[in-house]
Amino acid sequence: MADEPNPPATDEAPEKGLADLLAEALRLYRAHARPMLLICALLFVPASLAKSCVLSAVLTPPVANVSELARAAAASERALTDAYTHNADAATIIRLQHENQARLEELARLAEGPGHITLWFLGVLAKLVSALAFGLAVPLIGGAITIAVADRMTGGNSGWVETWMLLLGRAGPLLAAIVPAAGLIAIGHVLWVIPGLVAAFFFALVAQIAVVEGLRGAAALRRSAELVGADWLRIALLLALFGALVWAAGLLADLVVPDSAVFLTHLVGDLLTLAVMPLPLIAAALLYLDLRRRRDRFSDADLRAALTSLRA
Repeated sequence: MADEPNPPATDEAPEKGLADLLAEALRLYRAHARPMLLICALLFVPASLAKSCVLSAVLTPPVANVSELARAAAASERALTDAYTHNADAATIIRLQHENQARLEELARLAEGPGHITLWFLGVLAKLVSALAFGLAVPLIGGAITIAVADRMTGGNSGWVETWMLLLGRAGPLLAAIVPAAGLIAIGHVLWVIPGLVAAFFFALVAQIAVVEGLRGAAALRRSAELVGADWLRIALLLALFGALVWAAGLLADLVVPDSAVFLTHLVGDLLTLAVMPLPLIAAALLYLDLRRRRDRFSDADLRAALTSLRA
């Protein structure tokens, strides 16, 4: 019997699983940990400090007022006790009793905290600030990480300063894409969270698209939605991993920092997030490049050309 004909050759690269992408991302992170961390820290640390300051101002209760009133109540209680001890007249005792009762009631009111409407407003404001801070900082960092990954994959070894300088070559398209995306994500988070998660999902590749393809604004948003729709499972799993890392960092910060220290709690959580942030961002860059290779036959030569255009 004649041999069966060989299947036709194809240049299409097989799809990499998420585990393969994470393993490659971990290898790149371990080999280039210092520049990757510095790329993230340059923008993430100032953004975290600003966000922590705002959240601390918004969420911290009036501790100083409560402490001052508590001291006044204690002094009033001692004065009342002295009045009883020294057999003061009835009018003085009644006056001290009224003063002490008024201070105790004011102290109880402050200890209860703000009302339901105020708490709702403060919660909405805190969500909006946090979503905007992450929605702007993380895509910018993701764009810089994408440049670093592309540079390593084409044999380069650019430092973290050069990487951010190269990002300036795409600052216009990148900002034109991520600013509306961040606004939509922040508004969606305020509106019961789910719309924000949906927006973050469909705009997950905006930074990579703006950096590599040079698209801006609505064109970059549509392109991101198109690519995400073509490979939604891997992107959903990667976003879930990133969300889990952020949640774990916040949980660990809550365990080691008192709840009353709002600024320190958020800052420590963000610093713990920073330590693991390069891993999902590197994986996102690798996923985007893998998707482009399979859909658009995006070759290493095309990637070198994109880097050359940035350097130009």
